[in-house]
Amino acid sequence: MGLILKNKNCVLGSLISLISIGFGLWLLLSKNISGTEFVALTLGFAIVGLIITFSSEVQEFSIAGNAVKLRELRSEAVKTLDELKQARTEIFRLLLTHSLEISGGFGSSLCKVDERVTKFSRLYNQIERFDCVKELHSDIDKVLNVLLICQYNELTLIHQLSKQVGVNFNELDSPQNLNIKLKDEMINQFTSRITPQPDFYDAKKIVLDGIEAYAKLYAMKVKLDKLENEL
Repeated sequence: MGLILKNKNCVLGSLISLISIGFGLWLLLSKNISGTEFVALTLGFAIVGLIITFSSEVQEFSIAGNAVKLRELRSEAVKTLDELKQARTEIFRLLLTHSLEISGGFGSSLCKVDERVTKFSRLYNQIERFDCVKELHSDIDKVLNVLLICQYNELTLIHQLSKQVGVNFNELDSPQNLNIKLKDEMINQFTSRITPQPDFYDAKKIVLDGIEAYAKLYAMKVKLDKLENEL
């Protein structure tokens, strides 16, 4: 029984350490935290992992003092883990706010994908992976509504009507409907305003990429609205 418990603790402790390193590396590589912050974050999780890994060895002693120490270690580990989870949620909340920032460079007139969509999509996937969507539902919804409007407005060559933030979407605004509405004449009008004029099929792919980006955001919105109804 003691060996089984020890093995479980080793697996759990190792899992926590690996997940924390992976999460920290993702934040570091995406330039959302500095090297110092990465070290502090992973070190905190690593300490929790070590406590859990070696807790079974402390339990093997029958001395009363050690038994008390084990309870204290476990209590402290649970408290620290809860605090780290809360810190992780707050980091995600901060990253969501920054995800609306624009780089400040001059984007291509050909591109029909808002530069913030890709970064937000990666962030949303990580929030889902760490099961933080419920806690951050309101924050995600605010950012998503802005990006959804902006990406929709990138495709005015199809629907001819811009939307303002706060305006509701309906079935006519679905990505499937935009695909149906897209005609070759629209692509020709799009390319005619650009110098030098791009190839028709290259231009069409650019527009389809814009619809695909919009479809990703639209799917997130549908999923988020469904979750809101369940809360």
